[in-house]
Amino acid sequence: FGAYGASPGPSTGPSPARPPAKPPEDEPDADGYESDDCTALGTLDFSLLYDQENNALHCTISKAKGLKPMDHNGLADPYVKLHLLPGASKANKLRTKTLRNTLNPTWNETLTYYGITDEDMIRKTLRISVCDEDKFRHNEFIGETRVPLKKLKANHTKTFSVCLEKQLPVDKTEDKSLEERGRILISLKYSSQKQGLLVGIVRCAHLAAMDANGYSDPYVKTYLKPDVDKKSKHKTAVKKKTLNPEFNEEFCYEIKHGDLAKKTLEVTVWDYDIGKSNDFIGGVVLGINAKGERLKHWFDCLKNKDKRIERWHTLTSELPGAVLSD
Repeated sequence: FGAYGASPGPSTGPSPARPPAKPPEDEPDADGYESDDCTALGTLDFSLLYDQENNALHCTISKAKGLKPMDHNGLADPYVKLHLLPGASKANKLRTKTLRNTLNPTWNETLTYYGITDEDMIRKTLRISVCDEDKFRHNEFIGETRVPLKKLKANHTKTFSVCLEKQLPVDKTEDKSLEERGRILISLKYSSQKQGLLVGIVRCAHLAAMDANGYSDPYVKTYLKPDVDKKSKHKTAVKKKTLNPEFNEEFCYEIKHGDLAKKTLEVTVWDYDIGKSNDFIGGVVLGINAKGERLKHWFDCLKNKDKRIERWHTLTSELPGAVLSD
């Protein structure tokens, strides 16, 4: 997912003000935790908001209390790290700033995931870890908590106050079986003035890493098929060393509105490599033969002339009839 920290929170996000002293009644209570663990590791206050219209999950990290001392001076240098599970950690990791020499840090920082779909809200879990930053050694883990996203109601801020737990194992097999290539935000608009289809490549999120450094150098190609002469190829600029690139590029295909129903739009994402063939990351096909959201996006574009319609789509590792070479 697009992983971007923002402070203060976005206008649609939860207010970074202190959470209410009394959590809402739908809170999971802390009875499941052993009180010794609670006092040993500390507590964390945070709130979550799923902005359904903008496909964004806003995570406001408020404060922690009574953290476990990690340094010789009896204090810690804490920061909070977020991961979405299942998923590749580098692609969707967010973190707060580090606060020095405190066991009772107040961050009031909002971190936002973009490209979150209703399907993600059903099957993904947010892992929130509190860690101690160490300049000379590995950063140390203090404690964590996990929130299944299905516990959240869309467009409703939910406030949590939880005891931190010891580290839980990540199920690697589940990760592999649900391995994702990433998301892409595409806009479509049929322009009467230009007599053509405007295809906007806005951004990608949570792309698969193709390079040894754990990142990719992504760019996007679009084709309007069938395309006998192969004249319909458009290509964005390459964005270096990122899994969450912003492109904001728009391409125009001159075509009669009546002919669009016979066409399919093929969008592929690639990792640019110098001196060898580029790696295919994933792709998506929009058109009359597509299904689900991909078909709906195409129909909405055909039905609403001169209206720009943006949708997130999940990239797949295979495209029907696509030639995977660049």
